[in-house]
Amino acid sequence: MTSALVAVAGVIVVVLVAYAVSYNRVVRARYEVADSWAAVDTELARRHDLIPPLVESVRAAAIHERALLVHLAEMQAAATAATHPSERNAIEHAVDQVIGDVVALLRERYPVLNSQASFLALQRELSLTEDRVAAARRYYNTRVAHLNRRVEAFPSNTIARHHRIAKAEFFGSPRAARTGGSGSTRPRSGVRRRVRRRTWRDGRFADVPAPPGRRQ
Repeated sequence: MTSALVAVAGVIVVVLVAYAVSYNRVVRARYEVADSWAAVDTELARRHDLIPPLVESVRAAAIHERALLVHLAEMQAAATAATHPSERNAIEHAVDQVIGDVVALLRERYPVLNSQASFLALQRELSLTEDRVAAARRYYNTRVAHLNRRVEAFPSNTIARHHRIAKAEFFGSPRAARTGGSGSTRPRSGVRRRVRRRTWRDGRFADVPAPPGRRQ
């Protein structure tokens, strides 16, 4: 009888220890997601801080591009208002594209800026900031993938369901997290891209058709 009680007690202890270990792992994974999102948010805020200098560059070189200034201001306001990864995803992608298009537009239409130290420094800072955003996004997505695996896999999925720990959302595409990418299709030299492919026309950026016989 005593041996049976000892055996039952041993099983109960093992189950409780396994439960505690699994719970701690799920909770730790959730906190890692939160911490890594804070890092992403910091780098995105750094990029948003570079929009006012970019606006000043547009204002100084292209005072007639009023619609472009309004467009930049609206993009910054929308990005600042969104807080959740699902809300930020599309907005930040649009901000990324607009910043690159604006720099390319300024380089194309106002070549004198290419010799100004302040504009060149702004381009370098934008490029470095984009690299930091991409690195933070990659790490965040790997932490999200780690948490989601624990939420889905047995036995941690029962613990997560009991404590209402849900799966997190990727910032970018899940494929980017699996392959180690940033979730963005933007090349590393993003602020120098699309000079010949997009232009500011009628209050918006539009694709420029490729010349006959040439691929985009």
